[in-house]
Amino acid sequence: MAAETVLNIEWYSDKKAVENGDPGMCHSYIGSLATVFNYRNGDLDPAWLMGVSGFAFRININEVFCPSAFSIFSFDKVLPEAVEQMGYQCEYISRLWDQTDREEEKRAEAHDKIVGWINNGVPAVSWDVAEVEWGLVTGYDDKKELYTTLTCKGEMSTLPYNRLGRNGIDILAVNIPGKKNNRSRDEIILNSLKTVVDHAEQREWTERPQYQNGFAGYDLWALNFEKWKILLDAGKGPNLPKELPAFSKFYAGMYYGARFYAGEYLEAISNNDSMLKQASVAYKETAAHLKPLWDFFKNSGFPDGANCGNFAECIRKARRSEEIGVEYIKEHIFSRESK
Repeated sequence: MAAETVLNIEWYSDKKAVENGDPGMCHSYIGSLATVFNYRNGDLDPAWLMGVSGFAFRININEVFCPSAFSIFSFDKVLPEAVEQMGYQCEYISRLWDQTDREEEKRAEAHDKIVGWINNGVPAVSWDVAEVEWGLVTGYDDKKELYTTLTCKGEMSTLPYNRLGRNGIDILAVNIPGKKNNRSRDEIILNSLKTVVDHAEQREWTERPQYQNGFAGYDLWALNFEKWKILLDAGKGPNLPKELPAFSKFYAGMYYGARFYAGEYLEAISNNDSMLKQASVAYKETAAHLKPLWDFFKNSGFPDGANCGNFAECIRKARRSEEIGVEYIKEHIFSRESK
């Protein structure tokens, strides 16, 4: 029987963003990675993590603003690549919906990896440690058969061994940044820029048509507000989902925060390249167009018809700005690969 715990670890928060009233990094997977990398290396640059992982540039929208949109992408392709893009090999163990016959096998494999890396002082990023969100496994106790966990709300908790991968949502996904890989800075940056284009043009999977990503995600986001404006103007507000303000806050925080980091990342990697500088300007404009949604929903209740109309227009302006940014990124990639 053995027990071990990673000591003195706290959930990462972008203090500068918080001080400015901005949402910071809202996606719990990226928040989990940020916590691990900051714990291991200190002095994390959130814009770099958001940029190289591609999460600064992703948008996944559901037709009724369900927060599940944040997780409807290819776990196997996106999650380990985010770790590799930070310069680390990813210990990735997963079991998805159609692999119930491998539940015990995959849980045992994940447990062995978790224990091994915790013994080396490295926590594991795991799906659904609490509240259908990503968090960290920070310790284990064989006698009690309990993991120690850190939730995305920064709370310490526990998880029974046999609940790993079946703690409400029946998916196992464990990601551990292991040894350093050999990706160069130039390779990492180029990979990230190609991810921008692939996502914008819907070459990253999502479950359509209920969910849309890339530019089409903006269209669905705006369309939702336009439909709700019609209902509100017709006096049918009671027909709208009561969760609308809370869900809208999630979306506004997620994507305004992401595009803020996108602008910062592109500026940081531009290195006097005019196309990347222009892309940075375009993404900063994208963030500016989305900021009114965050400013409203972070404190307010139900919108009225005029609000919904304004939000739809803000989103469509954001899409147009992002289109400009993506075109500059395409030009940069073409120029770089033509040399």
